[in-house]
Amino acid sequence: MDTKFPSDSDSSVEKVSTFVSSDDQGTALEKQGDLGPPTLSGPIMDKKELWGWYGISWAVEPYSVVVSAVFLPLVLESLAHQAGFQADRVTPCDEATLSRDCQVLFGASWITTTSLPLYCSAISVVLQAFLFVGLSSLADHGDWRKTFLIFFNIAGALSTICLFAVFKPELYGLATALTIISNLCFGAVHVFFYAYLHTLTEHHPEVVEAARLETEEERRAVRERVSNSISGNCFAIGYGGALIMLVVGALIVYFCNQTNYSMLISCGLSGIWWLFFTLVPALWLKRRPGPPLPEGENYLFYSFKQVGRTFRQAGKLSNTFLFLMAWFFLSDGYSTIVSVSILFVKSNLKANNIQLIIAAFIVPFSSIIGNFLFLFIQRRLKISTRNMIIIIGTLYILLPIYGILGFFTPFGLRHIYEIYVVAVYHGLMFGAVQSFCRVLFCELLPPGHENEFFGLYEITDKGSSWIGPLVSGAISDLTGELRYAFYFLLAMLAIPVVILYFVDVEKGKKEAIAFSKRQKRH
Repeated sequence: MDTKFPSDSDSSVEKVSTFVSSDDQGTALEKQGDLGPPTLSGPIMDKKELWGWYGISWAVEPYSVVVSAVFLPLVLESLAHQAGFQADRVTPCDEATLSRDCQVLFGASWITTTSLPLYCSAISVVLQAFLFVGLSSLADHGDWRKTFLIFFNIAGALSTICLFAVFKPELYGLATALTIISNLCFGAVHVFFYAYLHTLTEHHPEVVEAARLETEEERRAVRERVSNSISGNCFAIGYGGALIMLVVGALIVYFCNQTNYSMLISCGLSGIWWLFFTLVPALWLKRRPGPPLPEGENYLFYSFKQVGRTFRQAGKLSNTFLFLMAWFFLSDGYSTIVSVSILFVKSNLKANNIQLIIAAFIVPFSSIIGNFLFLFIQRRLKISTRNMIIIIGTLYILLPIYGILGFFTPFGLRHIYEIYVVAVYHGLMFGAVQSFCRVLFCELLPPGHENEFFGLYEITDKGSSWIGPLVSGAISDLTGELRYAFYFLLAMLAIPVVILYFVDVEKGKKEAIAFSKRQKRH
């Protein structure tokens, strides 16, 4: 059906967000096939609001692709190498010193310079877990969701811009601190950003119109199609912005002779991009407030208490938490394989920065194609969202297997050109699996608890991602060979595929609705 987006002057959007009675909520949920949250209704989504939400991805995705995935790991390792010492911890490292033989002081411990970006990532995600628990449930009440979203966008952008101040190797500690802060804010943005997907899908004109369809199966099919379309378009738009900044960054690095500071300039410019385009969601995204904070609760401890109550009832949301378990391993596996591959080809194959930037450019370009390719396959073959994740997860397993083959064969990341093949393969699946996982989780979360559960989603994502870098860093330190980390990554990617076979989506939806109703009564 053709989508009709109402204008701001349309009478259908003149109503303001209002709370409805419990009886009306239950009737609405039954009528619409459990399509929306039972606590509030509001204006139908219009194009301006949708593009306001897309604008977040356009603003923030360059940080993920340009800063976090490409330049910062290289800069941190390179700065640490220049400021580091050989095994005697007296003789400075030089260009002839292998990264695995060069050590740097990290707090009170000495680590290899190759491990610094991995340990930095591990610290970031531990702090993110604490922040997400403390704020996510709070954003389901009042007007906090958009406030937190804009605040962490601005804070993350400013901390990224501050990387301009790292002008000498001895300031690698400052670069590490700014990396942790910007990573913290980047993760927080995604909690409140993702929580809008459920709300926008619920208020989408096609989904609202689908309430008139005869069967629940038809209504859910419309909702799944709309949600996958919105999510897929969002990732594609974000990667489009990332490609632009990656080209700009690559040109800067190339014409500045691949210096560390040229990469830091690229990072800082990505921060400026992030800050400027935050104006789009700030102006266009509707607030859509939630109910007030329950009587007797305080802002400081409410979110911690609510998340604790949710975990105590985890058994009543078995399929939701089973999915989160699968996501724990899957997200850590595919994110760690990127950082390990970058560090591997740099330290073992001696890839230069331009070669790595080319590979980094291939990933988001392939991701845009992969998003639409897998969405087309899903629609054409009528494959469920869960099964699409299983298919892509199975394909992902081939990546660490390919790295392991390098122990026994003349191929398997033993030549520079292979990184481009791996980049294409990874890129085709990278955006698609994230989009499908986000949509499936929207189906499994309790209505009215979007921010709380996307906080858990991000804790599972970011909270698990310290395991991959930490274990991979430890493997590198203990063996002196980063390739052994591919065995670990093989297990991390195989486990979630098995778990997902046991996720019952329809039962999970019913569990989520029942959970939401119980929370209302309390």
